Amino acid sequence: MSQAFGEARCADEMLESFDPSNGRKLGEVRLASVADVQTAVRRARQAQVGWAAMGVDERCRILNRMRGVLIDRAAEIGRVVSSENGKPPVEPISLTGPLCETIKLHTRLAKRLARGVRVSPTFFLGSKARIFYEPVGVAGYILPWNFPFELGVKHMIPALAAGNAVVQKPSEANPLIGELIADLFCDAGVPADVVQMVHGYGDVGGALVDEADVICFVGSPGTGRRVMERAARTLTPVVLELGGNDAAIVRADADLDFTAHGLVNGTCYNAGQVCNGIERIYAPRDLVEPLTERILALVGKLRQGVEGDDYDLGPVAWAPQIEIYEAHTADAIAKGATLRHGGKALELHGGRYWPPTVLTGMTQEMTMMQEETFGPFLPIMAVDGDEEALRFANDSKYGLGASVWTLDVAAGEALARRLRAGSVMVNNAVQSGGCVTLPFGGERESGVGRVQGEQAYFHYVATKSVMTCPKSVRNLWMPYGAGAARVARGATKLFSGRSIGERLSGVLDVVRNRPRA
Repeated sequence: MSQAFGEARCADEMLESFDPSNGRKLGEVRLASVADVQTAVRRARQAQVGWAAMGVDERCRILNRMRGVLIDRAAEIGRVVSSENGKPPVEPISLTGPLCETIKLHTRLAKRLARGVRVSPTFFLGSKARIFYEPVGVAGYILPWNFPFELGVKHMIPALAAGNAVVQKPSEANPLIGELIADLFCDAGVPADVVQMVHGYGDVGGALVDEADVICFVGSPGTGRRVMERAARTLTPVVLELGGNDAAIVRADADLDFTAHGLVNGTCYNAGQVCNGIERIYAPRDLVEPLTERILALVGKLRQGVEGDDYDLGPVAWAPQIEIYEAHTADAIAKGATLRHGGKALELHGGRYWPPTVLTGMTQEMTMMQEETFGPFLPIMAVDGDEEALRFANDSKYGLGASVWTLDVAAGEALARRLRAGSVMVNNAVQSGGCVTLPFGGERESGVGRVQGEQAYFHYVATKSVMTCPKSVRNLWMPYGAGAARVARGATKLFSGRSIGERLSGVLDVVRNRPRA
């Protein structure tokens, strides 16, 4: 968010949208007030009753129609997202596949859980023990500018599949994409008011936290803290997907051509505006220069600032980010790093761009190695082997993602297990976010909870335990008989004994001391 979270805004009536590649105005939407947010949540709460009562089969049928809508309107999606967010159309179009898989994952899960999950009644013999997962009501979303379409759709799917209504505050930089998302769900047949958008700044986000039954926030750690603090007032559960400073460890046996290509893709995808993009590279000393030469050859081929749709890196979607790029670059150079490529903003066609920036001679105390840069940066630091690389990689307040590059898959996977990060890829980066069966989220300042995989579904449900007992349960009730303590001890041995003999002893204790009718 550009404005401090929860602060009141000026009473502007419209929020304008601009193309970051050329500054052209694309359109405008109505700004919401705090009262508008309250009204939207109230309407969502009313609509949720009918959405939940519709039943899991009909709900899932409608959501699965969304897959067809995404396929049929892919070209439109690419055009709208590209124009308002700056990325090449191929990127949002390619992300419709993971969105379809997300729908399949959560509709199947919703159906599987609809009749409850039977669990063991333990020593309550003859009883039935079941767990039910029920919708909590209205899920609120406060989402960022870097992936406004993919996250705007994906994060709402589990809540909708579980029977909740949703209200989303898109980034103020992408209101038209938010309106597109609402229209897509409407096209799929989702009833009125089940999916709503409210546009605005910090006051709108704060009001949504106050009103919703559960919150999903994606953004910076600083704002994430404020979301959690505000949600604590009403004990509203939150899931936070926050920033990262992802490390890439290059092992001595890595294929340098393949690794260089993967590192460039992992840093420059979406012009580097990716929370789990590579931000730090640790490589053996004797590989730094040959690796850098290959990287320089590749970044020189990337197309940027090209008019039309045929390009690789779009503009900086959020202009204030350039100040961070400049500060981190200046800090690295002042502390001894060598700038090998890029490092300065470009003004092209009325938009602002940042070229792939390659630096060598990096050290751990440089700001770029400690803080999130969130751009197309390849800072390379020389290390003496895997253990030093691992130590530096784990020396971070973040813990979102990481990657290992090696020909020895077993060694790479072993190293992955030792990295303190929510997602680790071996011989790839970034794209685990597209494997929707995997949880996604991080440790420490990278977030709380997971926003992908089956785990995401359980953030949007209330867990209810239902236990049905036969009349024999009265044997456990007061008043206690003379042999009750021996029966209790015997039951413990029967169910939890360490050996067959101990369990048989428990059977005898129960039989000899059980209450008589």
